[in-house]
Amino acid sequence: MFQMKSPTRSALVPLLLLWLAVHAVLLAVLLGLKFLLTKSAFVAVLLVAGAVFLFARFRAMPRNLSQTA
Repeated sequence: MFQMKSPTRSALVPLLLLWLAVHAVLLAVLLGLKFLLTKSAFVAVLLVAGAVFLFARFRAMPRNLSQTA
């Protein structure tokens, strides 16, 4: 009825997000250097840094599934 997520898959999701965030920052820095740190590249770096901060700071809280009253 319900599919259980494997521990391997649930462990790979944060690593995948971290990998994507690191590469997004590297791409933003390289593009920023290419365009001599124009305003748009600076805004892109700030947006990526903000997204990384939000992903790192606000994690999902585990829910209490027990029916204790």
